[in-house]
Amino acid sequence: MSKEYRRRISSNKISGLVNNRCGSNKQKMVRTYQPTYQLHSRKRFNIEDVEKTLQRIVTSELEEVEYSDKTAADLCLSLTENIRTAIKEENYDRYRIIVVVSIGQRRQQSVHVFHSFLWDHERDGYVSYNFENCHMFANVVVYGIYFD
Repeated sequence: MSKEYRRRISSNKISGLVNNRCGSNKQKMVRTYQPTYQLHSRKRFNIEDVEKTLQRIVTSELEEVEYSDKTAADLCLSLTENIRTAIKEENYDRYRIIVVVSIGQRRQQSVHVFHSFLWDHERDGYVSYNFENCHMFANVVVYGIYFD
């Protein structure tokens, strides 16, 4: 075999492999997003609106409820879900909504609740609401934490 013949065979094999690879690979569309350079939320966590929503929901759901050990846990869960969905419907983009509900029986005692956290005071916020009737007390806290 001559050198020219070998070169032709090897070049044909290489060009065939290249053609097969290019022909068999479908080009995938890759989406590239341009940076928005947006540093703030479009709708900030509004403490006054959240407080009104919180008062409305808690008062309507707990107004005529008597305390029971068996139903207190389920009541906390349902109240938490209702509050969280109502606040998420207000579309606070880039905010993580955390709802904490504590319910207890009212007996001649007092309860003190303290909040301690490390966060950004310009963007983060929280709303606290205390509810009492003759049978029970409830402490509800909603945190709106800015989330990039």
